Amino acid sequence: MDRETRDMLLETAGRFFTELSGRDVVNGVEKGVWPADLWKEIEEMGLPLIAVPEAQEGVGGTLADLMALLRVAGEHAVPVPLAETVLANLLISASGGKPAAGPATLALGNLTLQGNRLTGRVARVPFAGVADRFVSVVSAGGQATLVVVASGEASVDSTPSHAGEPYGIVTFDNAAVEYSAASAVSADRALELAALARAMQMAGAADKVLATATEYCKQRVQFGRPISTFQAIQHMLAELASCVAATIASAEAAARDADEGGLADGGSFSIAAAKTQCSDFAHRIAAIAHQSMGAMGFTHEHILHHYTRRLWVWRRDYGSETFWGEKIGQSFARAGRDALWPALTESKYAA
Repeated sequence: MDRETRDMLLETAGRFFTELSGRDVVNGVEKGVWPADLWKEIEEMGLPLIAVPEAQEGVGGTLADLMALLRVAGEHAVPVPLAETVLANLLISASGGKPAAGPATLALGNLTLQGNRLTGRVARVPFAGVADRFVSVVSAGGQATLVVVASGEASVDSTPSHAGEPYGIVTFDNAAVEYSAASAVSADRALELAALARAMQMAGAADKVLATATEYCKQRVQFGRPISTFQAIQHMLAELASCVAATIASAEAAARDADEGGLADGGSFSIAAAKTQCSDFAHRIAAIAHQSMGAMGFTHEHILHHYTRRLWVWRRDYGSETFWGEKIGQSFARAGRDALWPALTESKYAA
């Protein structure tokens, strides 16, 4: 979609999330309450189909549109599997399939497909406890194959994440496959796209953390003046702002590189670098924000934890900074030292 249409969509989504994904809804998910009304409205807006072609009854947006939406979702700590569902639907449509309604999630791991049966176990699957179906990309006969398995065919050991969302271990024991087809995206690429989605969500959450901490420090008065005028607090907020800026810049650059380079392999280095940087800064961003807000930042009643706890969780999802850092190091070890500088500068957004 064009820039004007995208901006209108994101503005509408932002207002919608503000209205229907507030504090009570987020806290309710942590207590095991599925926000059915929120998900219903999300589907009626067509958000899970944002990157599905119109010919397949989707919105017809691009990968860049999808990632921009996820940044907005991250800014509002949306406690439903929007990121997982939009990526699942993108992968399904790219394989020639038609996405179904309902929440989906990604089960990316060491799975084996034999005939029409899937076997294997995947840990830390986001929203495993509420997903209607699991989507994965596996290697079958040397070819990347997309598989969709209904939730009733899998065993889920649900364990809430640190953010209180229903993560879990998913086991496929000769599970019947609902849909399978040759995938335009490899298993490694599916993981990259999932990591990019998390980087964009982290960028949105980090931006919200900065705004929240800054506003609090402007309003909190100590010794007769706002604490934002104290030099120590100013130093903390300056460091926080620099960490957030780097998080946003790396995620945005990776999203543009991925979109312009193509669904199958565009922006792989940028994605690895972005997830490494976003995950690396997640703890520092959370620590500074809580420290700058003092006791208030540690209370459950305040919204800050909605974002900082998700930063902690998203840091590990689809590969931590260690995982992606090792990927980068291994790739350059194989390619040789002459490959490093071109890779660092190939993105026109790197500067």
